[in-house]
Amino acid sequence: MTIELTPKRDQQVGSTDRPVRESWWRLRPAERCGRSCTQLKRWLLRVLGIVAAEFWQHRQVFPLALAQMMLVADQPLLPTNMSAVAKEFGFDAAERDEKLGGVVSVVFFTFGAIFSLLVGRLADRMSRTTLVCLCMMLGSSGTFANSQVQGFLALLCCRGAVGAATGGLIPASFALIGDMYSAEERPHAIGMVSIISGLGLSVGQALAGFVGTAFGWRAPFALVGVLGWAVSALLTFTFGIRPFSGLRQSATPSESPQPSALLASTSDSSAAASAASARPSSRADLLKPTVLCICLQGITGCVPWAVIGTFMADYLATNVHMGVPSATAVLFSFGVGCTTGTITGGKLGQFLYKKDKRLQGWLMGVTVWGGMLPMFCLFALGEAHPIIFHLLALSGGFLSSIPPVNAKAVLLNVVATHSRGTVFGVYTIMDDLGKGLGPALVSSFVRGMGRQDSFLLGMTFWLPCGLFCALTACTVPHDDLSDKPEEATRSLLALPASKTPKRPNKGLCDCSLMRAEAPDPLARKDGRIWPCQRGETAFSAKGQSQESTCLHACM
Repeated sequence: MTIELTPKRDQQVGSTDRPVRESWWRLRPAERCGRSCTQLKRWLLRVLGIVAAEFWQHRQVFPLALAQMMLVADQPLLPTNMSAVAKEFGFDAAERDEKLGGVVSVVFFTFGAIFSLLVGRLADRMSRTTLVCLCMMLGSSGTFANSQVQGFLALLCCRGAVGAATGGLIPASFALIGDMYSAEERPHAIGMVSIISGLGLSVGQALAGFVGTAFGWRAPFALVGVLGWAVSALLTFTFGIRPFSGLRQSATPSESPQPSALLASTSDSSAAASAASARPSSRADLLKPTVLCICLQGITGCVPWAVIGTFMADYLATNVHMGVPSATAVLFSFGVGCTTGTITGGKLGQFLYKKDKRLQGWLMGVTVWGGMLPMFCLFALGEAHPIIFHLLALSGGFLSSIPPVNAKAVLLNVVATHSRGTVFGVYTIMDDLGKGLGPALVSSFVRGMGRQDSFLLGMTFWLPCGLFCALTACTVPHDDLSDKPEEATRSLLALPASKTPKRPNKGLCDCSLMRAEAPDPLARKDGRIWPCQRGETAFSAKGQSQESTCLHACM
């Protein structure tokens, strides 16, 4: 007997199979969408976990980042409400751009340049933590005083005080970061600081756009000033970062420990003294080709940044007829792009530096030129749909924020630790020169060329900036100090005890004649450092001072 199995439901007329299939096809995309949403949530949670872990790893730089964030939040308060301030002071359109856009910027960055060099020199000779606290207090007081001014002269004085604080904070804080992290970790650490401090731009723009529109242009200055005082109190009472005593002692010859007190023989002391005398001066570091390229790119590259920070909000609000809230939203998109670009640039720069030091310079050059295009289109576009402005601002902020974080890391890697305060002071002067001359130069062209053409001309300064960034790819291999024994040892000081490399104790070598009870060692709580016979530096972990192991290859 043969049994035939026939799919009767398929042969039946009016079968309900087709409606069932149709409903199944309607449910399948929903199921796939639900699975996609679940995977997206898991991916976002994983990304947030990675970001949180990175921030927790670099939590020791949070006080520095908060201080920079408050001073950065002050800078967009005046440009965003420039028309309101000009109306209260009785300025016409030309005086608004020349005085509030040009003169104020020149005063702000001139004081910043002077104090950056002064504080940079002091950062090599005294407590950098104290300098950071003093600069923060000065900047917060100047910001709050802006809310009480009654004339243009008083406004200039207050802006000069904030500029001095901003210029002094940068060399002191980045000199601390250079002491705290090794060469491979500096781009990422600077990226973390830049992310938090970059939020100050978005916070300041939001306060200026919304609080300033609702309560007047003075209210954002008062609010940011009070928040700055709170950060100053946090720095004063809870700032746990302290400069290493050895680094401070090496800054000046008068404070350097005597080698004879550290070593057993006079030959050791003479070798250490000759090594100390061979240490390059600040002038030698300033004349390095990489340092010159970084400073020159700072002068040219800061002109477009100054145009964006000084004129972009008012240009979108008045010339493009977007209004202050919509223009502030575009600037917020630019800030979001800067934040994501800083994160990406820090990680990518760290990866490329480990792979090949020259690739970091090419990364800076390519992204500078790439970021110029969307910002040039934004100013050349005229009136268009707001979404286009948001996309251009987002992409321009993402690309243009990658070079600054890597430029600071390159500068830290090619400068000796005893000169970092001075060199970063000069670098800040070059930065301030571009930021101060940029608005003044552009505002001088407004009468003859108009606002749009003048701003487009300012964007073209990114062309030579990218060239100088690309040139660092040729100079970094020769100038980089991260492979030098002295700098490598100082990088070990900055690492936590859990990350300090442990070397097997193979006994004494010909250059590790140490004393267990050496007076006044360059010390931290989990180890000591003494000069060795060859004039280099040897590291001794706690409990191994009798049989120390050198860092160089003599073992």
